[in-house]
Amino acid sequence: MGRITHDMLRKRAEHNEGILSTLEEVSLHQQDIQQIELLGQLCRHLKILYLQNNLISKLENLHRLKELEYLNVAVNNITKIQNLQRCESLTKLDLTVNFVDKAGLLSVASLRCNPLLCELYLLGNPCAEWQGYRPFVIATLPRLQRLDGQNIKPSERIAAIQLLPELDACLRAELRAQGVDPDQAAAAEDDSMTDLELLQETGHVGEDGELRRPWTAATRLLEHREMEAANRQAEEKRCAEQQRRHPEAHAPTPLLRTDFPELQDGERVLQKNEGRWAFTLGETGDGRALRLEVALGRYLDPSLVKADVQARCVRLLVKGRLLQLALPQEVKPDSSTAQRSSMTGHLVLTMPKEDPSLRPMDVTCMRPRAPHQKEEAGSSSRCSTCSRPLKWVTVCT
Repeated sequence: MGRITHDMLRKRAEHNEGILSTLEEVSLHQQDIQQIELLGQLCRHLKILYLQNNLISKLENLHRLKELEYLNVAVNNITKIQNLQRCESLTKLDLTVNFVDKAGLLSVASLRCNPLLCELYLLGNPCAEWQGYRPFVIATLPRLQRLDGQNIKPSERIAAIQLLPELDACLRAELRAQGVDPDQAAAAEDDSMTDLELLQETGHVGEDGELRRPWTAATRLLEHREMEAANRQAEEKRCAEQQRRHPEAHAPTPLLRTDFPELQDGERVLQKNEGRWAFTLGETGDGRALRLEVALGRYLDPSLVKADVQARCVRLLVKGRLLQLALPQEVKPDSSTAQRSSMTGHLVLTMPKEDPSLRPMDVTCMRPRAPHQKEEAGSSSRCSTCSRPLKWVTVCT
């Protein structure tokens, strides 16, 4: 069920810098909205409101919009014109392609309380098929200037006013013949469509075995529910298929860490890169220290970065994500230094070796490689920092 929410209104108010209290125009069309709400509390200065092509079954909660001039609720499920008496500034009302029938035509009289209303659209409603529809509406609303896009001539208005008693009697007689109380149809509010949980099937199965439904407001809601259920099932099936094909892409996201995990004595240090940070680990130019460069964002707050250097591993905690690397040689944690570039934001850790006299490492530079990447034969990729040949290692994330 689509609902009007605060976030939806904020997104639709970008032309007003997201401010709702001074918003004068908003478009909420094609949002599957079934009930009008919140507008009277959050957007009291609305002048233009677009609600066409939704599933609204009742005009309601608009009485606080004193400045509303144009209301478009075309292609909805409205069966009756009501609750617009307090919209004192309303000049144009569009009810095209709704479900206002002959009984609902009597509710047009409620628009007499809108003295500025001069343009009305009821084309596409069942009531428009009644032979006396146009003169009845013109005579009921003497201030109306245009009906269904056509200007009302003075002679047409005079003739309609003369025919009004006869048309009203004829309409009420037809409604009584159909078992409808005209007084109740004109006065009482129809809330049956607002109880969506009690919505029942409107169609019947024909001789050919196919379900046939009449074109009613309830049918639109039923078909919308069925379409939502079908889309939901298709989305669940698609997600399940993607998870089956690529289980690693749907692995649960690890929780943000507040501190480094404790390392037990003798525990094997696993490579981890939870934040998928780009990094390079190698030797300094003189070969006396290890150098780790991590590509952090330039504007990353330093308070979100923690470093921990131990004899055989180095760990970084960046925005709650752990980068943990096992070192190929022992280093001096107390003599290690950390520097960060003010231009790029990259963090560089320099870790002096415990025994610089040891021969150089077999693996001079290391980078993380995704599991799906393959090393091409004869490739000659080199480190961007020290220009030495790269040897790839797989990093557990």
